Amino acid sequence: MPIRMIATDIDLTLLDDRGQLPPTNIEALALAARQGIRVVLATARRREAAQEIAQRLHIPTALVCHNGARVWDERGREIAHHTIDLELAQRIAAMADKRSLPIVFTIDETNFVTAQAANLVGSRTVSTPVSSLELIVRLAPTRILCHGELATRAVDEMVGRNSQLKQFRYLRSSGEVYSTVISHNDATKERALEHLCTTWGIQQSEVLAIGDADADVGMLRWAGVGVSLTGSMQQAIEAADWVAPSARFGGVAVAVHRYVLQHQNVRS
Repeated sequence: MPIRMIATDIDLTLLDDRGQLPPTNIEALALAARQGIRVVLATARRREAAQEIAQRLHIPTALVCHNGARVWDERGREIAHHTIDLELAQRIAAMADKRSLPIVFTIDETNFVTAQAANLVGSRTVSTPVSSLELIVRLAPTRILCHGELATRAVDEMVGRNSQLKQFRYLRSSGEVYSTVISHNDATKERALEHLCTTWGIQQSEVLAIGDADADVGMLRWAGVGVSLTGSMQQAIEAADWVAPSARFGGVAVAVHRYVLQHQNVRS
């Protein structure tokens, strides 16, 4: 069955390890879009940060943000939003305040962190320092982002095996936890893609999913074709049907040509 939707992660997948967007990826996705194939960016990023990349593609693009917690179609209409239980979020906020932990709360696309730990948050996470997270968290957050091992362990001890939550961990090359994203249990990339497929009348078997990390494993297994890249996290490689070249060598473009364009005899 031909591919009708391409869903790709952004960081270390569509973008390489230097944060660069290979021109070959832009060209391949543009050629696919020209054939009527839907393109989805499925990412841990907030909408604004994902939109910056989408605009550089110059094609209609749906956005799956916060690993599936919020979904917008290619016209910018929000079609899904899953939030974390407010009472639980407030307990975590109180702990972050008390222990000055680098835990970021995303509420209505704004990141908040306790001022005492603002310098411990990675530079890629644009956050607003506040004197008290407990006072700020009055609406259910879209996600909670723990930076580092200490913050991750502290939240683990508090929430335990909470069936209402989904956790995705991002590791350094050393194996150390760089960050942990916590969201509603239904906030997964595969659930978001399933929602978009229903909206657009696309079959699961008609989806090509490309990703490199723990948060991508579900969609790689769910999609008709799942592709990881050389250098991806081991669990992503094991979940994939095929491993493309690394992001630095335009792995997304290679996958699109292999599974989409060559079957349609499309030439650049």
